[in-house]
Amino acid sequence: MIRRVSFIRRRSDLSPQEFFSHWTGRHAEIIRQLPGLRGLRFNRVDRCVPPEAQWDGVGETWFDSIADADRAFATDPFREILIEDRAKFIGEAHSCYIEEPLAYLPDGVSQR
Repeated sequence: MIRRVSFIRRRSDLSPQEFFSHWTGRHAEIIRQLPGLRGLRFNRVDRCVPPEAQWDGVGETWFDSIADADRAFATDPFREILIEDRAKFIGEAHSCYIEEPLAYLPDGVSQR
């Protein structure tokens, strides 16, 4: 399983609440329809280190492989719908793919 992790900054004309409402509302509805999607998570950023990073959210989409993720985001009509929708609330975004083959936990901590 891989995750596509996106660091997202809201458009400057939107309040944090307006941004989060659209991201977890209309945008989430679109993402949930992506072919091959295994899971998703929307995280509101409380603060950044360093502070000048100023990310508003970190989103995760889960797929079986990077190829599956690339295919899902390139599939029409989703590709065009996402391009149009992102312009409504995203000022800037950066994404990366991560793989979690094994978790290392401190002694005495169980995985949830």
